[in-house]
Amino acid sequence: MAATFRRRHSFTALLFGLLVALPVHAETYRMDLIVFLDRSAPTEAGRPPQLPNLAVATLPDNPAALQAAGITLLPDNAFALQDEWQRLRNSKRFQPLVRLAWTQKDPPESNGPAIRVRWGEPGSGDLAPLDGRVMLLIVNRYLTLDADLQYTSGGSSWTLDTRRRMRRDELHHLDSARLGILARVTKAEGN
Repeated sequence: MAATFRRRHSFTALLFGLLVALPVHAETYRMDLIVFLDRSAPTEAGRPPQLPNLAVATLPDNPAALQAAGITLLPDNAFALQDEWQRLRNSKRFQPLVRLAWTQKDPPESNGPAIRVRWGEPGSGDLAPLDGRVMLLIVNRYLTLDADLQYTSGGSSWTLDTRRRMRRDELHHLDSARLGILARVTKAEGN
């Protein structure tokens, strides 16, 4: 009886060891994102410029550092929101500033790697007209886009600081008084 118990226990331990050793299927997501300016927004609502909150570690535009964080920037010709970009370009009200696409393996559940977003020539204090960060997270099991961006012009600045739950395969619109984001997250091919 003791030998049977030991055999069962050994078999259970072996089975558990095999299960633990099996690779966990990683999820890879694709994010396509446009940052745009609303030209019709009131100009007097800005505040004095200051550096955006970059407390979360932002990744340099360095392929090796991005790859180590599970992020792969996609080339511009692979950008999936071409129609939306063109509509914004043709609009009198909106001005598209930045478009980017990336894939990300296993987004973290809290403050993780962020992608630094900058547009325009830096002015005084090394502050670009658009500066900030975006990151894809998993919050309470939901894909979430976290953005902290600042647009500076004429001595005033406007921020877009938001965290939004993202439903897969849907186009999402996030905005503030002057800045906006169009974003779509999908499951990356081969997943």
